[in-house]
Amino acid sequence: MKITTISASLLALLVTACAKDSTAVTEMSVVMNEFGYQPAAITVPAGRQVMLTFENEGQIEHDFVVDGIDVSAVSCEGEVGGHHMGGDHSEFDLHISTTAGGKSTLIFTPNQAGKYRIFCSVEGHEEAGMVGELIVVSN
Repeated sequence: MKITTISASLLALLVTACAKDSTAVTEMSVVMNEFGYQPAAITVPAGRQVMLTFENEGQIEHDFVVDGIDVSAVSCEGEVGGHHMGGDHSEFDLHISTTAGGKSTLIFTPNQAGKYRIFCSVEGHEEAGMVGELIVVSN
């Protein structure tokens, strides 16, 4: 009887741990300023929802762009900038702009592991060094 109770308890614990693992959200904060991201390298798991919260400590609007990445369930929240620089930027796979002094959140699920270049598409910012790397790792 004792062995059956212990086995059932262990099985329940294992199932609960696996269920929590598959629904976990990876949350990170990223600071934007003139001209960089902190951290510049962001590591997230493939196949799980990611929530990146951006705080723009700069004096002007900045954005966060990743192109050439397979993502799903993309949404944005918060003080998303009007992107006064022009263009709708719908050509990018991931994109969010954040007003000066504002906060915004980008939510997405990366579908494949790989290394992807991050950059600010505001004119001159990428050239000034506002770049980074999004590293998506297999579970």
